[in-house]
Amino acid sequence: MAITKIQSESLNLADDFAFTGTITGAGGINTPAFRAYATSSQTIPNTTTTTVVYNTEAFDTDNAFASNTFTVPSGKAGKYFFCAQATAFSWGAPRLFITLQKNNTSDISTTEIKPENFDAVTASTVVDLAVGDTINAKVYQDSGSSKDIVGNEGRTFFFGYKIIE
Repeated sequence: MAITKIQSESLNLADDFAFTGTITGAGGINTPAFRAYATSSQTIPNTTTTTVVYNTEAFDTDNAFASNTFTVPSGKAGKYFFCAQATAFSWGAPRLFITLQKNNTSDISTTEIKPENFDAVTASTVVDLAVGDTINAKVYQDSGSSKDIVGNEGRTFFFGYKIIE
């Protein structure tokens, strides 16, 4: 029996529904999308902002990510979600910052930690982007000497995807 009209008072959203037809207008495509990670450690000089190199791509739907930068492809302007993480190993007490940066100039999300052992610093944001805009992740530390961030798929990574036009 086909249902042609549903009234809100007769629909129980806690029920399970099995649809046999085509459903349109629900959800989104969420591309471009990418996930990249570092497979080797990277040295971060003292008091120097350094772009994190994520040298391995798990996926990149639109070939919009390269080494350390996501670039909005033609026809793909809109709102995006991004998340980047870097992990320190046995640093002690200096500060470690991670920043998501738009067009290499505007800081759009920054997080700070004082790492002890395997401590990760993560920044995430939702941002409105135009075609050609770029996003990358940068770290900064002020320990008094160079320190390494860990190269590991689950510890130092960067991902993002389009959420809406």
